[in-house]
Amino acid sequence: MTFTLVVCAIIIVGYYIIFLSPVVAKATKLFRETAKLQVMINKAEMSINSIPRIKKEIEELKSKESFYSNKLPKEEEFPAVLENLSSMAQSAGVKITKIQPKKDVFVSSESDEDSDIYRQQAILITALCGYHQLGSFIAAMENAERFMEVADIRIDSRRANPRRHSVQLTIKTFILKEVSEE
Repeated sequence: MTFTLVVCAIIIVGYYIIFLSPVVAKATKLFRETAKLQVMINKAEMSINSIPRIKKEIEELKSKESFYSNKLPKEEEFPAVLENLSSMAQSAGVKITKIQPKKDVFVSSESDEDSDIYRQQAILITALCGYHQLGSFIAAMENAERFMEVADIRIDSRRANPRRHSVQLTIKTFILKEVSEE
C-alpha cells in the first residue's frame, strides 16, 4: 500500500511538473498582462470621456482670447483708438487741443516691462474743460472697451475763463504686437 501511495504521489508530482506547472505559469503571466491591459483601457476610457470637457475648455479659451485681443488694439488700429478718444472727449464736453502718442514716457519696472505680446503706449492729451466734463471724459475712457488708464494728470486754471481749465493727461494703453503663429 505504501508503494501504491508513493507511486501515486510520484505520478501526481510528475503530472504537476509536466502538465500543470507550465499552465499555472502561463496563467499567472496572462493575469498580469490582463491587469496591465485593464489599466491601459481604463486610462484610454478616461481620456476619451474627457474629450468633450477638453473641447469645451478650448472653446472657452478661444472666447477669452478673442475677448482680450479685442481689448488690446493692434498696431494698425491705433489711429482708431485716437479717434475714439477724441469722440469720447467731444461727447463729454472736453475740447482737445492736442493729442499725441508718446514713446519712452513710462519708467519700466519688472512688472511693467513690455511683453512679447503687447507694448505700452502713452498718449498725451492737452484739452480745455471744466471739472465735471473732465470727470465724465475720464469715466468714459476708463470704462471703454479698450484697456486705458490715466497715468498722469495736470490741471491749470485759466484766468480768462475760470470754469474752463487747461488739462494735460497722459493716458496709458497697451498695443497688441504682431505675433507670428508657429
